Amino acid sequence: MLGVLALLLVVSPPHFRASPGWHVGSSSARACPGVSANRCVDAWGWASTVPFLDCRDCVAPHKTLAKLPPDGIVIQVSNARERPTRIARGRWPVRIHSADVIAGGEGVSRRYGACERAVRTSDGVEHLLYVWFGRAHPTRHQLAAANAELRTVR
Repeated sequence: MLGVLALLLVVSPPHFRASPGWHVGSSSARACPGVSANRCVDAWGWASTVPFLDCRDCVAPHKTLAKLPPDGIVIQVSNARERPTRIARGRWPVRIHSADVIAGGEGVSRRYGACERAVRTSDGVEHLLYVWFGRAHPTRHQLAAANAELRTVR
């Protein structure tokens, strides 16, 4: 039992700074869907330019995307610890470039741009990042805004 509690205690939810024009939120840590907390624990955070209407780990957040205007952005981040680890090491936060964005994605209209990244930091936390833009090819302003918001996550 101590191993499970220790695993739960070391996963902190990602928190975005409440910048003007952004709606932010987070959830506490819990066992990843379908596995025990001894195997995987995650906590989620989000930032969006429209109110976030979906569950904490709804990927893609279809209700929120349905309200997303062309200049809108939705960001979801999961902090997780998983045994065994499955994600390569990298630096966090990542930076999103236009080449990282694809039109649509699994179950998402090609009207939206989507980006997915995953890195494990040296402390063993796996960061899963999902970003949607209100257009298939985000503007430079949207990319800059998403990257600025990502820099606020703690």
